[in-house]
Amino acid sequence: MNLKLFIQKVSRRLFGAKKIFNRDIHTALTYSLGTGNRIDECVIASTVLIRDNCYIYNTKIDEHTYISSDASIMNTTIGKFCSIAQGVKICTGSHPSSIFVTTHPAFFSLHKQSGITFVEENHFREMGKCIIGNDVWIGNNVVILDDIIIGDGAIIGAGAIITKDIPPYAVVLGIPGKIKRFRFNSDEIDFLLKFKWWDKDDEWLKKNHLLFLNIKSFVKYFK
Repeated sequence: MNLKLFIQKVSRRLFGAKKIFNRDIHTALTYSLGTGNRIDECVIASTVLIRDNCYIYNTKIDEHTYISSDASIMNTTIGKFCSIAQGVKICTGSHPSSIFVTTHPAFFSLHKQSGITFVEENHFREMGKCIIGNDVWIGNNVVILDDIIIGDGAIIGAGAIITKDIPPYAVVLGIPGKIKRFRFNSDEIDFLLKFKWWDKDDEWLKKNHLLFLNIKSFVKYFK
């Protein structure tokens, strides 16, 4: 058996979800991760797939989510079965834009982003937190600003900039992101939010996978 595949299988069986602290991802004993990545202080479920050249910090990623290449994600909780496309940026940080004389962090932050700081304590909240629900699809080059909640089942179209919370099953496009429609009617959405199919085990999902091809059939069968 290929040694790399053997290590991946043993790692998955023994450890399940894994915490990776301050390591280059390609050196970590982790399942389904690409190369050229860096992950700091994260918890990643064993069925997650992360493509190449991503930076992910202080983030929890749940089962069966995948993240395509060149993503930057910080301070975020990501649910199950999410599809995150190339170049997505989530929780990007902030600078002061009023009252403060300058936007440069040397005057309000201890983090030394440019290699220097003039302060002895932090004077501005630079980073917020984001929550991405389950079954969320985020298109190429989407930017999600700090302190945003994306509801279960939402779709965010390529290139959108998200500046406020997105409700479950909304389809959002544009700059700034605006709701164009909802994927299903209100009764169907309420049912899905209560049913929480994403919490079912893989055996159940495999058994019922054909029902996922039509929302009407799905709701009728399980309601």
